[in-house]
Amino acid sequence: MTAKIELHGIESLFSYEGKELFTSRPMHISAEMIQDFCRSVNQMDWFHFDQERAKASPFGAIVAPGMFTMSLLHSVYFDHVELHNMKALFLGTDRFRILKPVKAGDSIVLKFSVDKIEQRKEGIAVHYDFTWTVEGEEQPVTLGNFIVRYWPL
Repeated sequence: MTAKIELHGIESLFSYEGKELFTSRPMHISAEMIQDFCRSVNQMDWFHFDQERAKASPFGAIVAPGMFTMSLLHSVYFDHVELHNMKALFLGTDRFRILKPVKAGDSIVLKFSVDKIEQRKEGIAVHYDFTWTVEGEEQPVTLGNFIVRYWPL
């Protein structure tokens, strides 16, 4: 495992502005992961559960719901980044696009960058950009941005 990026205080985020923060290791997506997510959000469509029918469909396999990759951002971020001497609050997203399905058996990779940082009366607002791709492919699966507010402790 690669060492985590350690961010010590809000000032440390400025060195990443306009730059990539990390590219994740590939994450293998199993049918069980997709189905567990679907059960948790009561999204019970056949193309998330019926392996034989999904295999015969244009998808060729069980597919994840569009918000599946969005739900993984938090855990993958904290697999790669450790925050020190600051508190954070997720503010929301301005953009999220689903460009192609994630299928059971895919291995997906997250590219994560700091688009811009805005000074606030107290603390900063960091605009992150992210792109999920299937390992070995160029076309993104999903992409978007979100904003996190940080304050010093």
